[in-house]
Amino acid sequence: MKTIYRTILRINRVRAVLAFLNAFYYLKIQRKKPKVYDGTMQHVAVNTLKSNLRIVSKNIDLPKHPTAQYRFGIGLNLGNPKSDMLIEPINAVLKANLVDVSKLKVLSIGSRSLGELLNLEAHGFKNKNITGVDLFSINERILVADMHDLPFEDDYFDIVICGWVLSYSDKKEKAIAEIVRVLKNKGICSIGASYSPESNEQQRIRRGYLIGSETKIQNTKYIEDLFGEKIDKVYFRVDPERLEIHSQIVFTASISK
Repeated sequence: MKTIYRTILRINRVRAVLAFLNAFYYLKIQRKKPKVYDGTMQHVAVNTLKSNLRIVSKNIDLPKHPTAQYRFGIGLNLGNPKSDMLIEPINAVLKANLVDVSKLKVLSIGSRSLGELLNLEAHGFKNKNITGVDLFSINERILVADMHDLPFEDDYFDIVICGWVLSYSDKKEKAIAEIVRVLKNKGICSIGASYSPESNEQQRIRRGYLIGSETKIQNTKYIEDLFGEKIDKVYFRVDPERLEIHSQIVFTASISK
């Protein structure tokens, strides 16, 4: 049954439906507002919270995302299929080394909705060992926290995924230092970022505001350099091959402490 359950969860539409139902129950049935981080967020780029809240609800005072779709005011794209790009390289390393993933503790930074946590389950990680953090939450499995000040002990997690979140940091070296702190020695992290050929000003004109921080992530070397001497092994990297189009950046490595 567990195998069937995980197989079904691999389907993005299934995760999207489950995450939508969770959001609908929380926002419409219970009539609650999202829990929102109430700290200073001094290292978080302007508009980050509002921009990401639009994934769940369209009642945000920013221009609508060009690909966003809603029903009952709740986002429909909550399955988070992009997280496959972060999880699958990690799983390849673990399976190649015969590691039992069900025993590993996993942190998802910037979970946004339940979809990313369900995708981790689909890849074999246990529900009880998966923790999400974000600046807002509509699910008890996602803690409200700032990635620059994670509420966990040192050396707590075996795996950290940080999907399309680092770009929103105005102090990326501090965010990476927190990832290193909460990871165990030889723990693995996987980081994703979007590459854009647009300048900040071009993006402001097209979208009406700047997405993320002024300092853009252009390639995996930039991410690798943020770790300094803490990199143990680089397992996987994807860099933009055509600099004139939008694409994705993925960096997966283990750290040494």
